[in-house]
Amino acid sequence: MIVQRNGTRRGKERHLGLNLRTASLLTVALALLCAGAVYAQAAFCLDPAWRADTAAAASLLQRVDAKESAPSAKEAARPRGYSWAAVRAASELKLRGAVPSEEDRRTMLGMVKANFPDLKVEDKVRVVEGGPPREVWLGAVSFGLRQLAHLKEGAVRLSGTNLKVAGEARSAEAYAEMRKALAGQLPAGLKVSGDAVRPPVVDPFVFTADLGVNALSLSGSVPSEDSRQQVRELSRQLFKRPGLDDRLELASGAPKNWDEAVTAALQALSKLETGKVAVSGLAVSIEGVAPDQGTAVAVSYELRRDLPELFSTSESIKWKKAAASRDMAARVLPRIKDLVRTDMAWPKGELPPLSPLTEPE
Repeated sequence: MIVQRNGTRRGKERHLGLNLRTASLLTVALALLCAGAVYAQAAFCLDPAWRADTAAAASLLQRVDAKESAPSAKEAARPRGYSWAAVRAASELKLRGAVPSEEDRRTMLGMVKANFPDLKVEDKVRVVEGGPPREVWLGAVSFGLRQLAHLKEGAVRLSGTNLKVAGEARSAEAYAEMRKALAGQLPAGLKVSGDAVRPPVVDPFVFTADLGVNALSLSGSVPSEDSRQQVRELSRQLFKRPGLDDRLELASGAPKNWDEAVTAALQALSKLETGKVAVSGLAVSIEGVAPDQGTAVAVSYELRRDLPELFSTSESIKWKKAAASRDMAARVLPRIKDLVRTDMAWPKGELPPLSPLTEPE
């Protein structure tokens, strides 16, 4: 861990200039959260609410840095305005805001090293009196840093005893751990006042449903917990199977109208006796065995009809009667060949003994 500290600032203009550049860096860091990568790609920013949350978080962190320029004694004494923030972007961690004492700064940097041993750390935190009780503040900072460690890129901001978190989770497991922590018991005195954390971005966004004789298996990605519950409820309504294996993971990056596409895909799969359907980005594929030819044709037609605009589909559906005919041919042809060989081996005028064309079931 490499820690950079503030040097002495000379002159009001230089001070303000550095602050403006710092604010710009924070804005860029928070803008990266929308893409979940080092470069911001608009294609990933599918959710307007997420863009608004990210912009709001960037604005909040800019105000933290802006207050460093000339805090009055009265403002510094107000616990409500006592702010601290940490921003993680790429391989760097930026620390801003206030710390109660130099001893507490050392304690905070120890927490940073424990959670981010490989990151370069830029420490621009100032010692300011008048914050929350020391143990409360340290407990809140420790909790915030642990949540930030779950993010690929993101930020945490502590204002008094109110915590705001924004960013993209490193993985589905990290997102689940963070959700559990934010909803569970918090350190004494801490409140979560803002949560703009998203699951990790995946591309392509893949959902799969595999229909067997006794169970339906769901795997791949789902955009939210609400969507997962809707998929589970729809599956129970459509499929008369004793088992439902849910291995779905929360992720970001679902295309527009994903819920409608998955609904159409599951409805098509429910008409087959066995099969599999996959939604990968905007491409839907279905394969399996239908009870008859009419059902096979209807499934293909209805899936194409019900999918939202821009989604494409490919089908490979067989029907039971055709499959049975192929199985019969596979059993009968070898027997016919055996009879031909036997006939050639028997004396002229004698018939080979009769045997059934197919093996008993």
